[in-house]
Amino acid sequence: MDAFRVQTHTVSLGHVDQPLATFAKQYTSLQGMHSSQADTVASSLPRSGDAYILVFAHALAYHKETWEPVISRLFELQNRDGHSSPHIAEIWTVDCPDHGESAALNKDVSASALRAGRASCRSYGGAILSLARSGLMHTSPRAKLVLIGHSAGSIGTVLSTAYRPSPGDIPVSSIILVEPWMVPADLLAASPELRASIEATSQAGLRRRDTWASHAKALEYFKAKGVWKTWDPRALDLYVRYGLASAKPDEHSVGGVTLAYPRQLEGEAYADVGEGYEALERLSQICSSVPVHVILGEENLKSSAAVQEKLCDREEGRCMASVTVLPRTGHMAPQQSPGLVAEAIHKILITCHASAPHTARGRL
Repeated sequence: MDAFRVQTHTVSLGHVDQPLATFAKQYTSLQGMHSSQADTVASSLPRSGDAYILVFAHALAYHKETWEPVISRLFELQNRDGHSSPHIAEIWTVDCPDHGESAALNKDVSASALRAGRASCRSYGGAILSLARSGLMHTSPRAKLVLIGHSAGSIGTVLSTAYRPSPGDIPVSSIILVEPWMVPADLLAASPELRASIEATSQAGLRRRDTWASHAKALEYFKAKGVWKTWDPRALDLYVRYGLASAKPDEHSVGGVTLAYPRQLEGEAYADVGEGYEALERLSQICSSVPVHVILGEENLKSSAAVQEKLCDREEGRCMASVTVLPRTGHMAPQQSPGLVAEAIHKILITCHASAPHTARGRL
């Protein structure tokens, strides 16, 4: 049984002057909530001390619900530790506007609002900022906003801080990047191995299977295939539920299900590393004012290790508050090892809670 209650909300990117929309899900712990309190998220705020609001961003070609196993474990850890644990008032997950369930909201959006036919990472950052500006969060003077992104979602998370600030913006307490993928231009130019790895990933995305007769057949396929067979079963079930959509029948098929995020866009996006450059530059600007924590998996290619080393280049101003390496885990850490990811986040929150000043260090 899940340790949380969930509600879905629609968020307009009009808050950042973009003609897009997205779905966001709000998760609150069930622990200690009476039936009379169930409709009031604010009741989960502590009477004293800080209350954390976490916002999660997913990787390319995934969906907001992929974080649910991590979220479940975070609430379990909070409930286990009681008052000694940093209090998580609520957790939010946000779709990139053309991913998951949110793709249907933006199917008629003008090409001028897109990046080569795709919602950009900057737009994903705009979705995160729009959620924070929407009034949906139950904030208080003691609320601490923590932004958490995985892979390309890390780029969106960082770029959410690059928009023009507004006086009402919620202060950002800290940022946590899980297996961030931000490739420096100089490293890309100097590394044939890295360029070959990116090209191989792009081609794999373009060629991957994208139709199945049913959700059940798709699940059977993924359980026996590639990296998916290493995933936590809950993450795989969620991927089949939210990462696939009904396929329209044509002369080649009778329908069934297909990838919610088209493989053509996925393959092209893997090859487009430009927004990673922007995110690295932004990280160099914000690390001195907002604590940035990094969570990595130990099982990665040599070329990936070089990218992560450059990410944490202190000479470029990217001084990370902490770096955690998860054992027996690769790039898809939230899907492979959601418990380890949750425990790493929990430890970071404990550290932040113990050392945080009474005033926030940065703003969106």
